[in-house]
Amino acid sequence: MSASMKAFFEERAATWDFLHPPAQQAQAILWGLECAQQHFGPLGGKTLVDMGCGTGVLVPHILQVLAEGKLWAVDCTQAMVEVAKAKHKDARLHFVCEDALGWAPPPGEVDGVLCYNSFPHFPQEEALKAVATWLRPGGFFLLWHSFGRQCINSIHREAGGPVAKHRLAPAQALAALAETCGFEARSQTDDGQRWLLLLKKKP
Repeated sequence: MSASMKAFFEERAATWDFLHPPAQQAQAILWGLECAQQHFGPLGGKTLVDMGCGTGVLVPHILQVLAEGKLWAVDCTQAMVEVAKAKHKDARLHFVCEDALGWAPPPGEVDGVLCYNSFPHFPQEEALKAVATWLRPGGFFLLWHSFGRQCINSIHREAGGPVAKHRLAPAQALAALAETCGFEARSQTDDGQRWLLLLKKKP
C-alpha cells in the first residue's frame, strides 16, 4: 500500500466506526458468513484470515462461529489496528500490522480468507495470487461488500485522494480473473444492492 493511502486511512481511524457504524453492517456481514458456511461447512476450528481488517468490524462475527479456531486479522494501517485491538481481546485472535500482500501465514495453515469492504484497495491480480499461496487446497476466499458495486465506486470517487480511482469490478469479471490465479468461483452476487464473490482454491 502506498504511503499516501496509508496516511488516508491513518487520518480516519479514530472516527471510522462513527462514520461506518458496525451495528449497521451486521446484516451484510452475516449474509457473507452464511454463504461461506453453506458452501464450505461450519467455520468452527478453522484458521481464517481477515484481510484488510481495519477497525475490526468483522472480528466479533467471526469469533462467534470460530469455536477453537484461529483468526489472523491483517491490516497495514497502524491506527486502524490499534482501534481494533482496543475493542477485541481473545486468545484466538492474532493481529498483524503489515501490508497483507507482503505478509505470509504459516504454510498450509489457512482454511479461509475473508475480505470485507476492502478489496478495491488492493491490486486485484496480485491480491488473488497472494491469497492463493496462503490457502490450503480446497480453501476459500470470500470477498463481499455491504452495498452494491455502483454505490461502492461512487463512495470512493467522492472520497477523493488516493482512493478516488479504486473500483470494485463486476463479480463476473473478477471471477474470470480469479480462474487464472488458481481459483474456481462457487457463488457470486452483483445485483446493484449487494456484491459477493466466493472462491475455492483449486486442488
